[in-house]
Amino acid sequence: MSAGSVMDELTFRIHHTMLPVADLDRSINFYTRLLGMMPMGRRTDDTRRVEVGHVGYGDQPTLELTQDVSENAPDAVKPTGIHVAIQVSDLTRLCAFLENERVHFLQPLKGLGGRRLVAWIRDPDNHALELVEIRHA
Repeated sequence: MSAGSVMDELTFRIHHTMLPVADLDRSINFYTRLLGMMPMGRRTDDTRRVEVGHVGYGDQPTLELTQDVSENAPDAVKPTGIHVAIQVSDLTRLCAFLENERVHFLQPLKGLGGRRLVAWIRDPDNHALELVEIRHA
């Protein structure tokens, strides 16, 4: 069986992206209260000694927030160097709300090419989040 025939018969979809967190409750609160996500499930994995919570926007891929709960768990997570991009319908309004909530902005709201707005923030674990609004002509 060739790779081409296998790929022709399978479908793929990104399921989730994992972000390590130091405090699962704090992170779930941030993503649900400030970015409008919904809790999508929570579990404890005793084998890996982690607490896992999924948050997201319904049928889209979720963020898997994973907290080390072992006896050697760090107080803070190390930056991953990755970022998550979230598209929002009214970025100006969201940024005003986030500023009022004292969210740390890496880059304040700015326009890119007239039809795109972008801002960058940090979550409680220092993960970078790109917030994007695409305005249709």
